[in-house]
Amino acid sequence: MRRVALLDPRLPHRRTSSRGLRGASEVRVARMNAFSTLSVETALAVRVARERYGSERSSTAAPRRCEMGGGVHVGPAFAFGPGLGSGVEGESADRSDMSLRPAALVLLTTLALAAGCDDEPETPTVIEAPEPPRAAIDIDDPSACASCHATVVEEWRTSMHAHAHHDEDPLYGAMRRFRMEREGPELASGCAQCHGPRDPSDPGSPASRVGVGCAACHGLASVDRGEGSRMGARALTYSQSGAMRGPHDVPASAPAPHGVGDAAPWITDGRTLCLVCHDAVSNPQGVATCTTGAEHAQAGADQSCTSCHMPQVEGASGAVSSRATHRSHAFMGPHHLWREGEQGTAFMASAVSATPSLTGTSLAVTLRNRTQHAMPSGFPGRMVVVRAIGFDEAGAEVWRSFREDPMTEDPDAVLNKVYVDAEGAPTMPPYATEIARDNRLRPDEERQLTWTVPSSVTRAEIQLIFRLLPPAAARALGLSEDPVAQPRPLLAVTVTR
Repeated sequence: MRRVALLDPRLPHRRTSSRGLRGASEVRVARMNAFSTLSVETALAVRVARERYGSERSSTAAPRRCEMGGGVHVGPAFAFGPGLGSGVEGESADRSDMSLRPAALVLLTTLALAAGCDDEPETPTVIEAPEPPRAAIDIDDPSACASCHATVVEEWRTSMHAHAHHDEDPLYGAMRRFRMEREGPELASGCAQCHGPRDPSDPGSPASRVGVGCAACHGLASVDRGEGSRMGARALTYSQSGAMRGPHDVPASAPAPHGVGDAAPWITDGRTLCLVCHDAVSNPQGVATCTTGAEHAQAGADQSCTSCHMPQVEGASGAVSSRATHRSHAFMGPHHLWREGEQGTAFMASAVSATPSLTGTSLAVTLRNRTQHAMPSGFPGRMVVVRAIGFDEAGAEVWRSFREDPMTEDPDAVLNKVYVDAEGAPTMPPYATEIARDNRLRPDEERQLTWTVPSSVTRAEIQLIFRLLPPAAARALGLSEDPVAQPRPLLAVTVTR
């Protein structure tokens, strides 16, 4: 319990401790028969009058104390923000001040008549207010955040964080159903540890359906992964006060409708919070499935996750920021090839370079992974297929590296992982007993692919094609006709003799 000293506003030396009133549903004042309960607005009016208008009283008047016996008890259901702190959006501090001033002066007169005054020395009345204060907005509703942070909220809406719920991501939704049919409904809360971390016990709740929203990252009190085995919401402790923290220190005096504080270290380092969900994950048989964090660590990476996936972009993050740049909240990644068109293609194309050469009957391309994890990474079904096509002088196609199935016709040109069961048959990653193949590019790896082509080839085009999952997995999940199962061009380069 906090203890707050409340003094007569007419005294020349006024003070309040603990930054004033910060959470009340009602104020009960003893020994005031006519006003046994005061609303939170009334309590606010007292505070405003004391802080703003007490100095207007005569400095020559003898110090007088108004007794309010018993103390003032403040309930927990409503919050005052800094300054006036009514928690009502859209009202300026000045406007709120002026609207409260008459009520405050009337209230002070009433208090004097009801309680009686004497000339005794200043003695503070103690107010006891339970912690913590509550946010005055719904921090699990990104639309509530948009009034102050519109730019980053709009960026977030394009991200997979905004589409993390199983009803929003067809691939995750299909995999979840596939596994629940085999493993039971209890699987759902396990998936929601990362896909709906604000309420993983109820994946259908409004907070969970938001996916990975503003509060999922900014509403944290601490991050503790133990020995590294805790993942998702199991590693997260959320603030009970609704305080929102980011990469910058925000003073307590900031006019926010939610709590604020110092920069959160798990955000500022650009990786700790990301790895809560994007680190290494193994299936029940101990076979590694999602391994982005482990790949990043093994690379001895000198850049953080946010260096690439949350780059600094031009413009303020919203109405409350005066900074010239901010970190993008689009969280760019492979899915943006499907969602964001040219912007997504440009981002993904920057992840890998391809340098071709054509000499005699030898066609080659040197690939370089420019990321600090494997290429591709993340969901274990992802794959990149390298396809080469040769043209003669007339522009007619006379050769290509494969026609139907690259895994049988040109397996070296497929950058992927293959999971198999105990019998050696390909299977879904959750049920694999081993990884039969991992042909992905390692961080910063260079690799050359070569083909022998007809002498009539005078120009060749080399294409990199991205898939979120292989065709066989798409069929098993019932996604063959879904856009997420269709290939997308990642990069194309051309070489001539």
